[in-house]
Amino acid sequence: KRKGKQMKLTCTLVVVLAVFTTAILSASIPVIIDTDIGNDCDDSWAIALAVSSPEFDVKMILSATYNTYGRAQIIAKYLQEIGRTEIPVGIGISQNDFVGPLFGWAQDYNLSSYPGKVYKDGVQAAIDIISNSSTPVTVIAIAPTTNIGEMLNRNPAIVKNVNIVAMSGDIHSCMINSTEPCPEFNAATNITASQAMYAADWLSIKTTPIDTCGIAILSGANYQLLLASNTSSNPVVQVLLEEYVYWRSHGGWAGNPTTNSSVLFDTVAVYMSYSDCSFCDMQELNLVIDSLGATVKSNNGKPVDVCLSWAYNGNGLEGWADELTSR
Repeated sequence: KRKGKQMKLTCTLVVVLAVFTTAILSASIPVIIDTDIGNDCDDSWAIALAVSSPEFDVKMILSATYNTYGRAQIIAKYLQEIGRTEIPVGIGISQNDFVGPLFGWAQDYNLSSYPGKVYKDGVQAAIDIISNSSTPVTVIAIAPTTNIGEMLNRNPAIVKNVNIVAMSGDIHSCMINSTEPCPEFNAATNITASQAMYAADWLSIKTTPIDTCGIAILSGANYQLLLASNTSSNPVVQVLLEEYVYWRSHGGWAGNPTTNSSVLFDTVAVYMSYSDCSFCDMQELNLVIDSLGATVKSNNGKPVDVCLSWAYNGNGLEGWADELTSR
């Protein structure tokens, strides 16, 4: 009799745990990452954080800007080497043959051999994912906005089911301590598409401009902790650091793989996609992209939640670094 009760209790616990696990999985945030990986190395760090975050259900990683097939090769090689080939790869709008210093790391990778799905029309795949999702999709926009603009051109209704989190713009810093905004690469490369992104009626839009992400560097004890986890048992970190070393030794322009990261612009946007942004001083600003590609305040602009500075008297950046390495 007691044995029967124990078995009944065990079965009940299994059912409860199964329901609980299903609830957690179903509560994961569906995410599409729009990335121009290959030029700067921060996209690699951003993707590593995203695939390490249990809050996310990564629906697709979409290559953006210039040679999008080459960028898709980098994405696919990384995902295969870390054992995450269940994540589809999308090829975005191609413009020319440029990829950047990281391309050599993956140029011999045969994209047709990727075990997971590869969407030749990644923009349409993104539209389909958004349209068919029963819950809002977060689009992490960490590239120039050509793919986003094309998505809006093809199906403007997607805005009703999308939260945008972008590494985009500059409010005050201009990367040279100016007090005036200036054109930032992601916002200014395709001005028309950026204007459309900032003007659209998304469920929400959050950005990290150069003001905050431009000083996001992992160093000191946090970086050494990352180096210590560079083992075969942690392929996400192992392959990330392999990419970083390759990028830095083949024309990458910042960082020192033995002591610190490069500037992790895009990684801040990934953090903002799952967190309460407590490390940021968030401000709602009405923003537009002007004719030069600068991000400017305007009464005619739509409200954007902006991570304008690091919170806690500068310690917000340190807290963000702690969060990054804890993943």
